[in-house]
Amino acid sequence: MVPKRSKPQYVSISPLMLRADSRVPFDVFLRHEGNYVLFNAAGMTLTGGQCRELAANSVNNVYIDKRSLDSYRTYLNEYITGILDDEGIPLDKRAEAWSNAAAMLGKELYEDKLPGPTFEKRYHRFEQLITSTAGFIQSPKPLKHLSGFISKGYNIYHHGISTMVYSMALMHEFGYQDFKILSCGMGALLHDIGKIGLPQDIVTKDPAELSGDEAAVLQLHPMVGARTCSCFNLSSIASNCILFHHERADGKGYPTKAGSEDIPQYVQIICLCNAYDTLTRNMPYRKALRPFEALKTIMDDDGMVEKPLLKRFVEMLSRAEIM
Repeated sequence: MVPKRSKPQYVSISPLMLRADSRVPFDVFLRHEGNYVLFNAAGMTLTGGQCRELAANSVNNVYIDKRSLDSYRTYLNEYITGILDDEGIPLDKRAEAWSNAAAMLGKELYEDKLPGPTFEKRYHRFEQLITSTAGFIQSPKPLKHLSGFISKGYNIYHHGISTMVYSMALMHEFGYQDFKILSCGMGALLHDIGKIGLPQDIVTKDPAELSGDEAAVLQLHPMVGARTCSCFNLSSIASNCILFHHERADGKGYPTKAGSEDIPQYVQIICLCNAYDTLTRNMPYRKALRPFEALKTIMDDDGMVEKPLLKRFVEMLSRAEIM
């Protein structure tokens, strides 16, 4: 017996995400009097005339089958540069498109228990996305909208993407060269990759409730992550971000207890952005703090980060209207 195909569930997308004269790998529907009507079949080229028709009729939403979301994200990734450069698309829609593309590649990067032979290929695919969209990530105007999308999700790759965005934006504030911003961004993305090989009941437990032995296991993750990524040509800058992202300015962090005088500023930026994103993200053991509450928590933790660095971070978030 042939299995019965489940009834489609439709989700709306902005027609502005569809590029004229592109081959669209999923069915696109319009909604008319409660029914979903096929507008462009999967595999067909979406013409400029069709795009103009949508605009002329003030169509704000088109629809795709929920089962086509992976194809949609792949499509977004292919056309993301053009989408981000198109000022005719509202900034929040462009930020959403970037977040979708990053989430798709981030999930792919982290999907194996431990990185295997395809990991380096996937790493470079994400690196290409960041290289081609770095200007958008680092600009203060998109940051407000990006923060609303990247703050969602429990998975390690969600946290990695968010830490990467904040870190790259803050490094841009300090005038770092592009190659170093990119290297640190990729290190920030992978900073918690060592956790995927650890017992997940420890990884997801409230740190305040860990036993001494459990805390010791959790504190292995920077070294496990650095060792994991040593199997391919990761830059020393990115490796430092992975290995030292839990160090503190007062020398009470781990794994080396290095103080601020021994920690490069770019690593301190990763440490700060990691802490901020952790606090402002819903976790299995607590709800997210609001940006102001998270910054106060960091400020009250004397010795976590250098105050001038924190001040620049607060100023950046303030300009982006995140707090």
